[in-house]
Amino acid sequence: MDTTYKQTIAKLFTYEYYKEGLTGWNKSARALWIVGMAVQVFIGVVLPLMQGQGLTTTGVTATIAGIIGFTCTVCITMGKSINGILGLISALLLVGVATVTGNYSDIIMQTAYIILLDIPIVFSKQWNEGLKPHKMNGTHMIKTSGLIVVFWTLLYLLDTVVLHSPQALLDATSAMIGLVGAVLCVKGFRAQYYFWTLQGVMAVALWIQTALHGHAVYVLMLTYMLYLANDVLAFTNSKWFKKEITHA
Repeated sequence: MDTTYKQTIAKLFTYEYYKEGLTGWNKSARALWIVGMAVQVFIGVVLPLMQGQGLTTTGVTATIAGIIGFTCTVCITMGKSINGILGLISALLLVGVATVTGNYSDIIMQTAYIILLDIPIVFSKQWNEGLKPHKMNGTHMIKTSGLIVVFWTLLYLLDTVVLHSPQALLDATSAMIGLVGAVLCVKGFRAQYYFWTLQGVMAVALWIQTALHGHAVYVLMLTYMLYLANDVLAFTNSKWFKKEITHA
């Protein structure tokens, strides 16, 4: 194994690595994170107890995964490389939950995020040596367009041929947006947030459509709004959209 990889793995087991990743945030990020933690705990722990449902292993695991996952997204916005290991842990927990519940599409998506986002960031020299966000040029845009076509085609085939999704078009499009955003994130392109935001807006739109048919799940709406709030934070108060950013 290459020395650099050994050093990276060793760093994952140090206190300093996590201290650096979870500190140095601006006040807006810290406030959003605290609100996010409170919402996740309320949804996953307090609400089931209030409703007399009790706590289950699956529910608690999903809550922990949600807390770690939201922390991961705030860390991405703050440009902290710790988001890679946090995303990996969250994804593995969600794979476990999805295995128990039989949600195979979620297993596939979380596995894709592990391969395209989490592991690459853990070992990314760019992220580990101090991320410097950059804009895309014409060549990058062309490559991204090709990636959109490839991902959407593969995901649509997966949803129609393997998973037989009743809303294959919407599912494939939403998943494609997320995966393209993941690739751009690894490469340090600020354009990732256009994709994350679009995915969040689509999730809210889908929730509204579901609510109009009498099946509103308000806890999902709260979760979607948290992630959209993180996108707003990236646009307004993070290193990703500072004026001095240059093209790659």
